[in-house]
Amino acid sequence: MVKLKKFQELFQEIQNADDNDPEKQWLLDHAKTAEVKAKIAQARNFTHSELAILSALDETETALAFKDLQNQSTLSQGMLSRYVDRLAKQGLVEKFHAPENQKAVLLRATDTGAAIGTLHVKLHQVQQKRYKEMIGKYSRSEQETVVKFLTDFLATRNHL
Repeated sequence: MVKLKKFQELFQEIQNADDNDPEKQWLLDHAKTAEVKAKIAQARNFTHSELAILSALDETETALAFKDLQNQSTLSQGMLSRYVDRLAKQGLVEKFHAPENQKAVLLRATDTGAAIGTLHVKLHQVQQKRYKEMIGKYSRSEQETVVKFLTDFLATRNHL
């Protein structure tokens, strides 16, 4: 039987994954322009939500109303607003009002923001492919055991 200490070490490594961010490194390695690479490098760390916002705006042909982005998102209005403001300050999102409706806030990714959004989508595609390959190495029974273990572990952790 594997000792508890080994499980604790592995879970600690997962929790500390932000210190050595493989996703950020992948984005840097696959950025096509120096400007995009510089924005990624300068970013303290993009949250997954910020990257999802850039991806959503990149997929939109024209500007997207803040309200429509909020409807697509699971984030609260306040949190979404904070992320959009942060992205706008970094020059990755443009915020403006439509001439016919000064109340509605419209959003559009800048060229650099759109490039990062596209990279984020590609990153997810690569991750999904690799995860499927890794999981495919294990039998269905082994996969079910891992899922049961992780479910039990999280339940134990959440009910201290």
